[in-house]
Amino acid sequence: MFLRAFRFQRHRNGGNYLETSIALALLLFVGCLHPNRREADSRIYVDRAPSSVERYCAWYGDARDAVLYFGTAAFWSAMRSHGNDPMADLLSEGPVAIGRFDLRREQMLEPLEVGAGGDRSGVWDVLAHPNGRIYFTTFYESAGYTEVSSGRFVRLPKLGTGLNELAVGPDASVLASRYGSAFEREGSGSIVSFDADGVLLAEFPLRAPDGYQVAPKTIAFDPVRAEIWVTTDLLPIVPGNPQRHDAYVLSERGEELRRISEPEIQFVAFAADGTSFRAEIEGRKLWLRVSAAGEDPGGGRRILLDAAFAPALDFVQDIELAADGRAVVSRWSGWVHVVDSPRQVRSTRLPQLEDGGLYYSAVAEGDRICATYCSNVTVVCRDIP
Repeated sequence: MFLRAFRFQRHRNGGNYLETSIALALLLFVGCLHPNRREADSRIYVDRAPSSVERYCAWYGDARDAVLYFGTAAFWSAMRSHGNDPMADLLSEGPVAIGRFDLRREQMLEPLEVGAGGDRSGVWDVLAHPNGRIYFTTFYESAGYTEVSSGRFVRLPKLGTGLNELAVGPDASVLASRYGSAFEREGSGSIVSFDADGVLLAEFPLRAPDGYQVAPKTIAFDPVRAEIWVTTDLLPIVPGNPQRHDAYVLSERGEELRRISEPEIQFVAFAADGTSFRAEIEGRKLWLRVSAAGEDPGGGRRILLDAAFAPALDFVQDIELAADGRAVVSRWSGWVHVVDSPRQVRSTRLPQLEDGGLYYSAVAEGDRICATYCSNVTVVCRDIP
């Protein structure tokens, strides 16, 4: 969900989370990029503008077979140009497309068009599923999937709106977090499970603590313990309540097993063998906790990524797992940590090309990393140090 990128507003004074998030989001669109150039040790690749009316940028991504697929949306620019209205993206029709980037040749590919006609919301998250399809969400409108080989795509309006982040679920199903009801202030969000063809299997509402609404964000499935992990925004509905970010752990049937409030889990991912990776914040320290398949969730080993993390200004946006076992941790600020083992952590910072520019998803291909960047439809690549 877009608010995840601005989780760094803690609102200790009890202020309005959404309004502050929107105000700080304006920083994303100061200045502009020049296409395909070198910046220090990085290469910047900017695709052609999808629309002459709205400014699209690159969102969350996922890689398969050396291709990085990513969302493209005009949410931020539309909001900025219409008095900070988060619904402004719905004022104009626009293309709905999944961006593609060739990681080996380092070049933009033709996007995958998934528009249904009359669309007003772009693509937010994508999932490169093992079945060969690319699933996507648009949040305000319907989710769907596309088949890369044929170009065929299917929209899934029966799943409803408000779907945000995606993950592979039990038996190759798909899980999605429904943040939307909390965003619309109609109640807490839920976890949606659907099969490969988009048929709804189940929906699991999340129970909020007293005085809060719960808005689920990142979702992941533990294939060994058969547990669903969800990070959340707990949005206060009682004045004076602090904002919280508990992680929920559910059974495969949606039963709440436990909640984790400390340390704060900003992102969680599971490898196919059940190895878990969790980005945890304690004070000003950023850790990656790695637990073997089936291991107690509080166990495993912790790898220090940053001893001077600034939780008020930064956030772990994504953890992408390479086929060779490396974990790539990307942060809003452009810091990327490539973790080969507890003793092998290589960190680098991608360039800030405009004030407040926002990095989303970084992936590793050989000795290079490439990351989506929310400022035009942009991918930034550089060597792993």
